Order: sequence, then C-alpha cells, then structure tokens
Amino acid sequence: MKIALIQDQLLTCAGSERVFLYMCQEFKEADIFTLCYNKETTLPEFKNFNIKVHPLFNKLIRSHKIFKIFFPISTYAMELWDFSKYDLIISSSATTAKYVKRFNGKHICYCYIPTRAIWNFDGYFTGVVGFKERVFKLFKNYFKNRDMKAASRVYKFLAISEITRVAINNCYKRDSEVLFAPIELPILDNTNIQKKDFYLIVSRLEKWKELEYPIKAFNKLNLPLKIIGIGPELSRLKNMANTNIEFLGGVDDNELSKYYSQALAVIFSPELEYGLVPIEAAAHGTPSIALGKGGVMETMINYDGKPTAIFYDHPDEKSLEDAVVSFQKISFETDILIKHAQSFSIPIFKNKFRNFVKSIQDDIKSSNMSS
Repeated sequence: MKIALIQDQLLTCAGSERVFLYMCQEFKEADIFTLCYNKETTLPEFKNFNIKVHPLFNKLIRSHKIFKIFFPISTYAMELWDFSKYDLIISSSATTAKYVKRFNGKHICYCYIPTRAIWNFDGYFTGVVGFKERVFKLFKNYFKNRDMKAASRVYKFLAISEITRVAINNCYKRDSEVLFAPIELPILDNTNIQKKDFYLIVSRLEKWKELEYPIKAFNKLNLPLKIIGIGPELSRLKNMANTNIEFLGGVDDNELSKYYSQALAVIFSPELEYGLVPIEAAAHGTPSIALGKGGVMETMINYDGKPTAIFYDHPDEKSLEDAVVSFQKISFETDILIKHAQSFSIPIFKNKFRNFVKSIQDDIKSSNMSS
C-alpha cells in the first residue's frame, strides 16, 4: 500500500514540524512531501529523509513570513499536485496540506487547528491593519468555503486536542478523534537539576502569541525573564522591555533543554489549541504559569493530585503579575512534573498513530475486496 506523508511547510522549528518528523520516523515506507522546504531554517533531522517539494513554490517560498503571504495561492498549488498513485494520504496540517485534491485513495488529516487566519481572523490579525490584511478580509468568506471543501475531501480527522476537535466540528461539521501531540523527553539526572533565578518564555515572536502583556508584567515585577524565539515582533518587543528581560534569539535543542531545566517557571501567555511548551517544561522538572484557557487546560492537569502548573484567568499584565506572586508561594515536585510529561512520549504517540492508520488501511482493504 503506497502512502504519502504531506506537511504544510518545512520552514521553521515549531511544534508541527516536530510532530511531522515523528510521523516520518514511524512511516519509513511512505513518500514525504511538503510545499516548501528550507533545510537551513527547519529541523536538521529532515536532512535524513528524501523530501519531495513543489517544483514552483519551493523556489518562491523560503521563509515562514513569505509562506503566510502566499498561503491563499498555495492552496491551489496543493489542489493541483498529483497524488493519484497513493492509496493513503496522511497530512499534517493547519493550512495547505489538507487541500490535496488529486488522489484516489483515503486521506487522513492530523489537524492542529482550522486555519486561524480564516476562522479566527480578528484574533490572528490582532492590531494589524495593513493592506494585505484588508484584502484578505474581503475574501474571507470565499476562503472559508474553500477550506470547508478541502475538509470535505478528508476521510478521517485526527485532532491535536479537545479544543481542536470542537473547532473541527464547528468549522467543518466533521467528527474527529483526539491524539495529543508528543514531546521528546530529555535524558535528565533529576538530582543535578539546579534552578536559577529567572523565568522563561519559549515562543515564536508573533503578534498572536500574546507576548506584549508578559513583558509589561515583568517590567513591573522587575524579575529576570529570558525569552527564546525569533520572529517579526522581535524589535518591537525589545523596545518595550526593561533591562531585566533578555532576548536570547533562536537556540539549539541542547541550549533549550538547559534553559528549561534551570528556569523557575515557564510563562505561557497565549490561548492555543494545545501548546507543547508547558509539557516540554514539565519534562525538565519545570512548572508553568499559564493562561487558563485553551488546550493547556487539558494537558497541564494535576498529577496524583499535585500541581503541574498555575493558571491565571485573563490575558493581561495584572492577572499574570498576581499569578507570579502566587507561584512563589507554591511548592512543585520535580518528579511529579517529569512523570506527568512522560505520558506525552514519542513512542506512545507513534504507537497510537500507527494503530489509527492501520484501522484505515483495513478499511481500504475491505473496500477493495468488496468492490
């Protein structure tokens, strides 16, 4: 049975790229596709695979910023791409990969969230009033109709969280199953974890990630905050920050692991459908101070009755300030945090995903036998 694995893009080192890497590792028999691939800016492990790219768009799109600009056009490219020789399509998608149209088999979509720019326009473009955003808004209903048609061609959806499952149902009128995304568990000597006097943010520096109010809060608290990540908001956020806030840019996995282990807590400020960062922090024995909305409420639950995070109610500086003060009075247990994170291991994810795919393959075989 011929399988095609398809990812929206491979231009960054974010969560969806890591999940797609685990899919590629599990399904070595599959051919791997993405609209555009830049080996210099995405995960280095993809160099070990034969990545097939779109012949035109791979030349045009070399960064995530350009990818977002080309998104509406690139969906047509994905529709025209020929996957007719494959019995099974597995897409990893929040944007373009789910638009595949020229195929004869079944399509499974592991969906991170229905495309934010289309279905959550105001939240995604918060405070942005540029020309391209105005044009996009004019065509928003047209894009919604196209997105729904793309979803109608999917045989089965897998959702990254209950939040995404509800969104798939609301936007696409489709049912789905939930399979939490995994994290790579670090090899740690718990006894050697030495906490230092700083808090940590790990995030792409984009408007919708809601990083402005944490900076304002830590300006007032005057506590050390380190921010790991790159993105278009870097200059603006730097100009807002006092000297107690340090921007570290992009770091490799070893450096990231070090900062996770040493931080007092990770600050998680956006409302997302999932959010890998709090789970990654827990795997390093570090709790999170998180906005109590979205997928984090599914993943950062108590473990054996003991806390894995502290939540605050409103996405504003005052609410976060109060949460940081409350955090300083709470005791977290390193072993509890690490045990909680282990339920999100890569082997568990791969096994569940493989079993789900096998059930679809059995459906295909049964269908072929009866026809």
